[in-house]
Parts: sequence; structure tokens; C-alpha cells
Amino acid sequence: MITANEENTTLSDIMRDFKNFTSKELRKQLINEDRMAIVRVFEKAAENLPKQQFKVWQDDYHPVALTSEKWFHQKMDYMHDNPVRKGFVDLPEHWKYSSARNWLKNDNHIIEIDKDIYTLTRAKP
Repeated sequence: MITANEENTTLSDIMRDFKNFTSKELRKQLINEDRMAIVRVFEKAAENLPKQQFKVWQDDYHPVALTSEKWFHQKMDYMHDNPVRKGFVDLPEHWKYSSARNWLKNDNHIIEIDKDIYTLTRAKP
């Protein structure tokens, strides 16, 4: 769930800042782990972009309101299965930085998530 702390903050502002922050942090982490092949993939993605040396995220975003537990889990499963579909891992929980590890193995040592905030409640009519 995304919420803004400031009155004039838009979803576009939040997504821009999120993508900027996570891209920089990911690049630092990959360099620290000497994963230069992956760094080069993200650098190549930014080849034709002015003022950008590293591209992780797609340009747009398509917000979806998660209105039910079923819809939430469908979207979560889709995200968790992305590395499997791409052939990077055999199982979603094998992707090091995936919350699939938290959900499927209760493994919080790499990423800690608060599962309580993911409990959806339907709005009263």
C-alpha cells in the first residue's frame, strides 16, 4: 500500500522517488557483491537515455487497486513467479531478494516484511 505523508505529494512523485532510490541501492549492492554482469545489463538498458547510466525499472507504472485477498494473492504470485518465468531460478523462494522467501519459508533474514499490513479488508458499502 502506498500513502503520502505530505498533502501535495502525488503517486507519480512517490513512484519516481521509489524507483530512483531502489535503483541506486540495487546498483550499490550489486557492485559490493561484484555482480558486474548484472550491472552491465542495467547499464545497457540506459544506453540511449540522457542523464541516466543505470535503468532497472520500466518508465511507466499501472496502479491497481487491490480490493480482495484473492486479487492481492494473484498479484503477489505473479510478481513472485517473474524470476521463474525468466529462467533465473527454479522456485520463487530461490530469488534472493524476493518476498516469496518471507511468505513461503517465513525467512526474514534478507528482507523483513510486515505481513500484517498486507491483510486486506473490504470497505463497507
